[in-house]
Amino acid sequence: MKKSMVPLPPDLQNLPIIEAELWLRISPDPNFRIEGPAFDREGNLFVTSPYHGLVLKITPQKQVSVISDDKRIRKIGCAIHKDGRLFFACGTGELMSMNPDGSDIRFITPRLNGKPQSMNDLVFDAQGNLYVTDFTGTLPHPTGGVYRFSSDFSNVELILDNLAGPNGISLSPEGNALWIGETFRNAILRIALDDDGVTIARVDGVCYAYYSTGIPGGPDSNKVDVEGNLYQCIVSQGRAVVLNARGIPVANVVVPGRDEGKNLKSTNLALKPGSNEAYMTVGGEDGIGIYRFPALAEGLKLFSHT
Repeated sequence: MKKSMVPLPPDLQNLPIIEAELWLRISPDPNFRIEGPAFDREGNLFVTSPYHGLVLKITPQKQVSVISDDKRIRKIGCAIHKDGRLFFACGTGELMSMNPDGSDIRFITPRLNGKPQSMNDLVFDAQGNLYVTDFTGTLPHPTGGVYRFSSDFSNVELILDNLAGPNGISLSPEGNALWIGETFRNAILRIALDDDGVTIARVDGVCYAYYSTGIPGGPDSNKVDVEGNLYQCIVSQGRAVVLNARGIPVANVVVPGRDEGKNLKSTNLALKPGSNEAYMTVGGEDGIGIYRFPALAEGLKLFSHT
């Protein structure tokens, strides 16, 4: 039997394997990177290229166009408002919005005590409030946090701080819990919320559901399906681990070529609302592409689809 260069962690080796397949090659350049996949109501998929300053629109027919090109703004995570606007969490510190054609670019700047400073990912709740991660901090110096912008973006509130590189963020189907990929702690964090959407619940309010293994890499971005399953990308390992609503691993998604050390930069994914189609952004020696796999349940109808 051929020995894998990137074996699965022991606690995942006996789980069901979901195999992803290449859906669209974006670039042959292994140094190119894509992030932030998000679907609009028409089935268009928007992705970002943080280090190239790009926002790409991909139609259901796989036609690719550039709608934004500005290397000064490092757009990473993308979430879509129900009015159709695209919102971006930017590693250069901005919360940014634009129309789907790239017009009417705006920057939203309220901060709490000078933070968040390096936004990475974001998710709307059912009322249009926007949760973001501040991707700062290391394990010895955990300065990162999770924040919520009010629906009119006039106010920002701290949910939880002292985190080591909080990255991906998703809401449970009920809207009462956040899932956070904390990259530099190599962990997946669940935050239960009270009805106000800001206060952490007194019972089981903050729980570490899962710790990953391996160097380098850690939990990157994530998404949740209608049954509450969490799909958590593990960057630099060419895979995503699937946890059920109680935080128990139930499956593992693997990208072709990972056993040979290829296609390891599994950064982010999107679940197509109303279907069980999932799309993962991946990079590596074979270039940059979007890989598709069947999710365990349908994608949530996010704020963009209400």
